[in-house]
Amino acid sequence: MAFKCIFMVMIFLLCECSSKEYNIFCQYDLASYYFKDHSQFFDWNIDSRLCTHLVIGSGVGVDEETGELRITDKDLLLGNDMPSRVKHMKSDSIRKVLATIGGWQEDSKHFSNMVASHKKRDNFYNSMLEFVHKWRFDGVQIDWRYPTQGGGQSEDRKNFVLLLEELKLIFREHKLILMVAVLGRTNKRNLESYDIPGIVKNSDFIHLMMHDERDLYRLRLAYNAPLRGSGNGVADAIKLWKSQGKAPEKLILGIPFFVRSYTMDNNQTAVGSLSKGPGKQTKSSRRPGFMTYNEWCVQESSWSKKFDKVAMVPYASKGDQWVSYENPGSIWAKMHMLQQHMLGGAMAWTVDVDDFLGTCGERHGLLRVIFSALGDQNALTTETPTTEPLGLCPFDGFWSNDFDCSLYHECRNGERFYHKCPEGQYFDEIQIDCRPAAEVNCLISHYENWPLDIEIVE
Repeated sequence: MAFKCIFMVMIFLLCECSSKEYNIFCQYDLASYYFKDHSQFFDWNIDSRLCTHLVIGSGVGVDEETGELRITDKDLLLGNDMPSRVKHMKSDSIRKVLATIGGWQEDSKHFSNMVASHKKRDNFYNSMLEFVHKWRFDGVQIDWRYPTQGGGQSEDRKNFVLLLEELKLIFREHKLILMVAVLGRTNKRNLESYDIPGIVKNSDFIHLMMHDERDLYRLRLAYNAPLRGSGNGVADAIKLWKSQGKAPEKLILGIPFFVRSYTMDNNQTAVGSLSKGPGKQTKSSRRPGFMTYNEWCVQESSWSKKFDKVAMVPYASKGDQWVSYENPGSIWAKMHMLQQHMLGGAMAWTVDVDDFLGTCGERHGLLRVIFSALGDQNALTTETPTTEPLGLCPFDGFWSNDFDCSLYHECRNGERFYHKCPEGQYFDEIQIDCRPAAEVNCLISHYENWPLDIEIVE
């Protein structure tokens, strides 16, 4: 009887959450074309049913001298005939396709010089409109990393808002979407970069990136996107941007799908411990300190894995290597917080590093967790059913979480729906009920390895 009451409450809450339409932005980094073997990604690998918006990333920057847009990788964009393929990426689910200007490979001073000059800003606007219309994009994501930093100037903070004010007027006239990517970390250095009210007021969407790649030398072990942590957590970012921007529906929470790796110093695995630098580069992605999720999932069983209950993120070690990554449990926790604060949706960053071939389970396994929480389940009804016990949800029923006995999920018609027991209770798979923790035999093998009190060191 108790379970029925709890289940009805869960259904009510899910209905309340589902009554709000969420956006699922899927970023596609074109540079994944250069990955090797099963990590190489092509646009036909995108499952359009799982996204409402597609954001094309990398290959477009800003000319430092003129302020105009410039193609930074002509072979990648023009050689693969991207302009003619963009129009084919739209579908019943993907309503809009955006282009990213900037990104992690773009020098900050290029933006800084452009926004400081009226003439260069005009060149930027004109070349952008020409680019967007020629390539049939529905808008852009400005990804400046980061104002006032990396060769930028102190004036970047106010000049960035000026850029957005002018772009807002132009985009409104041409019915284009203006999205801005910002670093969500709330430490002092980062807050000096952003005039939050000004950015939110003049943008349609704000992509809160929670991964931080500024420590090129990887001097300390750090989580990719902790839910909570001193100036580093998702909770702090949402609270700050929501309170100062006063438009939570514009906030899009970034979920990093890639795996960040480190080389440990003296094999100290606690977050914040000293590091010798980035982890070893892999054969597929060939980038030190970086691993695609599909590279990681095929080898994770041989690593020692743990889960931080405070930060709500998994991490693992093997030999002198240490990684921070996302799994269904950590993503579910972020989706729950996103829904609590009624944000505008989530950004999958990036879909090309997910398990898009289904090597370790369902195709696009991480993206499907976001979709299960935010998406329109009817979008998947055309998928061919299978009786094979594969993927995240092979059988209907209720199952306990792999890392937390208070969490459980329901499998229904191949889809996963996440739930949480009331405080002090665990899910009992035998009785299919949430019961007092002392009365439930929690048999999770990882449980005793969970760190109880981890201090997040920036």
